[in-house]
Amino acid sequence: MRAVDPARFPNIVTALLAGGIDPQRELIPVAPAAHYMMGGIATDLDGRSTVAGLYAVGECACTGLHGANRLASNSLSECLVFGRRAAHAALAEPADAPPGPAPASPPRPEPTPGTGAALWRRAGIERTADGLRELLDDPHPLAPLIAACALLREETRGAHRRLDFPELDPALDLHHAVVRDGSGPAFERWT
Repeated sequence: MRAVDPARFPNIVTALLAGGIDPQRELIPVAPAAHYMMGGIATDLDGRSTVAGLYAVGECACTGLHGANRLASNSLSECLVFGRRAAHAALAEPADAPPGPAPASPPRPEPTPGTGAALWRRAGIERTADGLRELLDDPHPLAPLIAACALLREETRGAHRRLDFPELDPALDLHHAVVRDGSGPAFERWT
């Protein structure tokens, strides 16, 4: 990239100069980066998950609103619209509703820095089957789950970019990789 106007973007120019790049004379290196999460907890249009009493909204929810990639600022609709809907649905639940079943196992610990680095390297912006398979042996249970879902989707779609499957597969339109009850991922067609 070149030609950042210092009058229009003074903060960016200051940051570049602090990093040793003069945008008036040098090309500015540009690289892809992930800056948000898109879904994970499948919900209905009121934010209700399949776990009794658990509601999810915003970037942790998967409502289908945004498809395979969320456009900038569209997370506001996810948070505000679905946040309101989820709040109303939760408030409408009976106050004396029995609690859901206890978790089968205690909560998992946070991923280690090693797991985080491996996820970024193997399941970040660009993915391959070989790299994803390396994650299947990671000790944190979320890493193999992410890898298994990404391995299932043998195509490039939205923010999921498979270098070994660079094309979109129309047969997978409207299909989500979903994990239920501890089983492996499977495609579900959402309409």
